[in-house]
Amino acid sequence: MNRYKEQIRNGSLVKGESHRGIILVALLMVGILCAQGLRAQQTSPIQTGHYSPAFSNVRDMAKGAPGLAIVLYNQYMYSNKYSEKDGNIYTNKQLDYFFKELTPVDLNVSLGSFATVPAFFYGVPKPVLGGAQWMIGVVPSYIWADASFITEQRGGVQDSILNQSGAAKLSGFGDLYVAPLRLTWVWDHLDLTFYYGFTAPTGRYETGADDNIGLGFWTHQPQLFTYYYPVADQSTALMLGLTYELNGKVKGEDFNPGNRFSLEWGISQYVSGRLELGVMGGHNWQVSDDKGDEVWWPTSVRDKKSTLAFTAGYWAWAERLQIVAKYGF
Repeated sequence: MNRYKEQIRNGSLVKGESHRGIILVALLMVGILCAQGLRAQQTSPIQTGHYSPAFSNVRDMAKGAPGLAIVLYNQYMYSNKYSEKDGNIYTNKQLDYFFKELTPVDLNVSLGSFATVPAFFYGVPKPVLGGAQWMIGVVPSYIWADASFITEQRGGVQDSILNQSGAAKLSGFGDLYVAPLRLTWVWDHLDLTFYYGFTAPTGRYETGADDNIGLGFWTHQPQLFTYYYPVADQSTALMLGLTYELNGKVKGEDFNPGNRFSLEWGISQYVSGRLELGVMGGHNWQVSDDKGDEVWWPTSVRDKKSTLAFTAGYWAWAERLQIVAKYGF
């Protein structure tokens, strides 16, 4: 089964991907299908990275204020489509397209997930390294997912596969992100932020299980974000971000998921003292092959995904509390 089947199964155009919710539901799907005659315990080609381009807001990586900052991200995702490696969109697909061992019945999928991700950051009051602001942070996550898999044979419902439908509701804490080093240098028209963080595999994971929440491996993540402000009051901001994901081995397996590179961009505009409008996008590519003795799929085709999002933010309490709404796909 080709590596790009991951994108067909998990609706990767949604993620921005989305996020861990779509990933875990896709893993659930493989778990259910494995019960239909495949090896129950095996590594899966459905394995994405930890980082989600365009998940944060446009100005989140710019200079912050000293002291404690809390950002509560809440994201709902839904998908009922597949996208294959050439960008073709499908609302259903036959099971033997994914696994030749299965019968050619139609598969319809509904994926829904909700993630709440509170980010806690502390800005050190004293500047370091030539006037840079130093921030440290920790970002846990909790995820709910609801998946429904419906198969229907041409001419009638197929009872022998998934009992006409398979559904599952999952919840739990996901993998933990820690950022010990975030340095931001500030000039009149430019901010520059260097960011290092890592993700620990604290979420529930077992190879072959159908209730995984985490991804099962460590990720080291250096990032660089630049902000350009064309006008003196900084009401307009242009953002460009680069992220590299260096992935470790899946725990308990001789399988190292390929590394990933992300390019992000964003435009933020304050139309008044409190109202901010923005647009942002992100592109993510797998840049190295999956490796290890447990890799049983061809690795010649690597994952890729893109995201586009629109945002609106309002300062309900000036410089203290901002409420932001975002729509992305």
